[in-house]
Amino acid sequence: MAGQVLLRLGIALFAIAVPIGTVFSRRLLFVLVPVSAALIIVGGILLPNGGDVILRHLRKAVGRPIILVGALLLVWAALSFIWTPFPELASERFLKSVGTVLVAAIAIASMPDRMKAANGNLLPIGIGLAGLAALAAGLINPAAFSSVDGDSSLFQRAISGLLVMGWPALAVLATRQRANIAIALGAVLVFATVLAAIPVTLIALLLSALVFVAATKKPQTTGKTLGLSGGLLMLIAPALALALQPLLTGVDFNGIGPTFNHWAEIVRSEGPKLLTGHGFDTALRAMAAGILPMQAPRGILFEVWYELGAVGAIGSGILIWLTSLAAARMGALAPYLLASLCAVLVLSIAGTSIAQLWWTTQLASGALAVALIMRVQPARGRVRAAALRQRPTL
Repeated sequence: MAGQVLLRLGIALFAIAVPIGTVFSRRLLFVLVPVSAALIIVGGILLPNGGDVILRHLRKAVGRPIILVGALLLVWAALSFIWTPFPELASERFLKSVGTVLVAAIAIASMPDRMKAANGNLLPIGIGLAGLAALAAGLINPAAFSSVDGDSSLFQRAISGLLVMGWPALAVLATRQRANIAIALGAVLVFATVLAAIPVTLIALLLSALVFVAATKKPQTTGKTLGLSGGLLMLIAPALALALQPLLTGVDFNGIGPTFNHWAEIVRSEGPKLLTGHGFDTALRAMAAGILPMQAPRGILFEVWYELGAVGAIGSGILIWLTSLAAARMGALAPYLLASLCAVLVLSIAGTSIAQLWWTTQLASGALAVALIMRVQPARGRVRAAALRQRPTL
């Protein structure tokens, strides 16, 4: 009984409190996600045979290619402390990021194979309330969202979180045959994103919606296309910067021209560092120290190459490919998972710094949401094909 209560409380925290909290505070995310994960872990241990279930889930995960590639990337990032110019700061950020990932992974392993439908229903409730809160706050006091911390405003962080967790929330409603409620939730998310008027989140919304529509018809093809596009983009990023520099010279729309100009110059001067990178968590710190210009690009493409070099880029490209293929194999959930993955990739590529701990924590919360919708027991057995054809669009 105690295990069920703690499990439900932990799910309620990341499904309801986290989305709402990110609308009003930058700091709540760092408190709520670890606490919710800890409650899920303790609750899972207290369930009958809970320890055996956790160990079985962990053993099963260890041998998967996605986990192995991710682990190798972490090992390479740790080795980069040898040559990074900021070893102490980088190791501190590395330990925080890895700790967040590991706690979320153990929490996912602590979830039982099947959970009550009521646990899954908490996610659309939280996303709906957070979307309404973002709408209300944006209309009443939009200036409250204009302050910038690092490279993102409070509103951008809130909308990014809604896009990452919104698709799993829609999946819960679709598998419960709640099409009207799902349409209403999708409308709230669209209105909140449009109200924010942030180009990055608008692009993420549009492309993830297109991926969703494509995946409802051909999930395998869509997954391969998304994985191939993201993986190749990661691999050819430096060459792309060199190729686009002449075309964007003189273009100053949102700083795109100068950004690509600086990126191309950095690529030309890298030499052997193109292979090894400069070390984990150096991109933003190099900008702050004046080593890199402040107009240097941000986002996963530049930061992976600059920090982890070709080795990190190859590993990241493979990870994107494997993740897309895995999402495409999730049956009725595939369109929602692929749409959420597309939103994550677009937000990461278009400028959300992967070095920011808030983004790592938000992705951990999104992973918990995905695990939740995969573990909840459908209320009416298997989802009927007719119901799945009525999936709502975001």
